[in-house]
Order: sequence, then structure tokens, then C-alpha cells
Amino acid sequence: MPIRPTGYRPAAGILLLALLLIGGCSTLGEQGGTGEAFLLPPITEQPTGEHHPGKFVWHDLLTTDEVAAQTFYGELLGWSFRNRGEYIQIYNGDRLIGGIVAIRPGTGKARPVPSQWLAFMSVEDVDRAAETVQANGGTLINGPMSLGERGRAVLIGDPAGAQLLLLHATGGDPMDREPGIGDWLWNEVWTLEPGPLVSFYTEVGQYEGALQGDDYVVLIDEGRWRAGIRSIRQKAYAGRWVPVVRVKDPASLLDKVRKLGGRVLLVPGEEGASEDTALIADNGGAMLILQRWVFPSGKEVH
Repeated sequence: MPIRPTGYRPAAGILLLALLLIGGCSTLGEQGGTGEAFLLPPITEQPTGEHHPGKFVWHDLLTTDEVAAQTFYGELLGWSFRNRGEYIQIYNGDRLIGGIVAIRPGTGKARPVPSQWLAFMSVEDVDRAAETVQANGGTLINGPMSLGERGRAVLIGDPAGAQLLLLHATGGDPMDREPGIGDWLWNEVWTLEPGPLVSFYTEVGQYEGALQGDDYVVLIDEGRWRAGIRSIRQKAYAGRWVPVVRVKDPASLLDKVRKLGGRVLLVPGEEGASEDTALIADNGGAMLILQRWVFPSGKEVH
């Protein structure tokens, strides 16, 4: 389906946003830096010892207003939050699903830095993955580096400019499970030309196959759908990863999105969009998709 969000324009300084991942007023440092100025907690509360290359294992919200972000997502999706010093952990029920990093832009900037969700993809070997990124037309934005208790990582840009953090997590990845209501359901990258990205991510994520449609490609590994590549026509919206949250009914949440200070960019059924999907921006500008999803088995997961 074509994506035609309205009322939103990405800011020019989006690369700076990702460079501020390790918080506060400090950045990750130069390529190959340690990242030890601000250590991130592990992505699992109990070590699993499992690693699933190509799986999206984490999401961090980079925002200039962490208090407003907690209000937005707490009231919209029922998420709860726990402070770990400068880092805020996100819970859906009793499940740890992500984090919030407060970014503090320097003085004198021409305009505010928008919020952004940064997705983390699992890899077996970060240094080898970094070499694969460069060999296949991508760029290393920062790293490889140590993220302390979280593991080893590298922040990359794919050949179309979409940013992603590749991570080998200390203690392992979260176990595979069916996403419940309020969990991360999916991640998709938007691009003008899907062909080069299929090749790029197949190599970097070590995917075993791809299911190709007219405007959409599903990347598959371990027999599971891991991520999507969406072909779009609007250049302004290409070159970004967009996360998807599973909800019971996206249409029923849109008034609440607006009341909480967010924006509705695409309503269910609009301009050929699925009746099960809404595209929104939160109260800081971070984009995400709300999607109703019924599992083929008919099983409902909460």
C-alpha cells in the first residue's frame, strides 16, 4: 500500500539524533570509541544465552522530553516505566520491551531536535557485521563500540540512509514469542528502491530468505518473519526504519493520540491503507505504526 503521511516533515538533523544515543550532553564518541561514558542496562532481565541474527531485539526512544514521552505512551498503550539513573526502561505489563534516552541538544540550535525510535538488530559478530555493512554499500556512523552491560554494537546507515543499531547482546536476545497487545509487532524500512536493500539486509542480517510482493518484501530467518522492506514513492519519507506496535483497534486510539499531543499521519483505510493500520507521530515527533494483528492460529496473546 502507498504511504502518504500528512502534516509531518523529517528534520535535517536526524543523523545527530542517533549520534546522541548514549545520552546526556555527551555523544558516543569517535568511531571505535568505548561508549563507556553512559552505560546501558542489558536488554533482558534474565540471560537467555540465545542469539537470533536478524531479529529486532530492542527499541530506544531518543527524546528531548522524557517526561512527556512517558505520559504519551503510558496513557496511549498502557506502558509503565522504571528509572535506571539517566536511562528509563519501558515495560509492557511485566515484560521489558525498550528504553528512553533523554537527549540534550546544545545551545544555539536553529530548531528543536525531533524524537526518534532507534531499532536494534541482533548480529552474531558486530565487527564482522560492520565489515559486511561497508562491503555492501552501507556506512558506519559510530562504532563498533562497547555499550557496557548491553553488549557490543555499531550504529550504521544502510545504502538508502536508514539508521539501525547492530547489537550482540550480553546475556543473549529476548526469546522468540508471539507479541501481545502493546508489544512490538514488527519493523519495516521505507525505501524508493527495495532491490538494493534486500541484498544488503540479507547479507548483514544473515537472513535465509525473502518473501517478495509487489511493494513489500518480508525478510525471513529461522522460519520466522523478521522484518519488512516497503517500497514507497515519497522521497521525503524514504530512508527510515519505522517500528510497529500491536494494538486491539488502531482507529479507537486516534482521538487519544491527538489529545496527548501526537499527530495522526495516516488513518486506517485512508488512501488505500489497511483498515488494520494507523501511522502516527508521538508528542515529540517520533513515528510509529499502530496495527491490529490476528494470528493465523486465531490465538489471542495479551
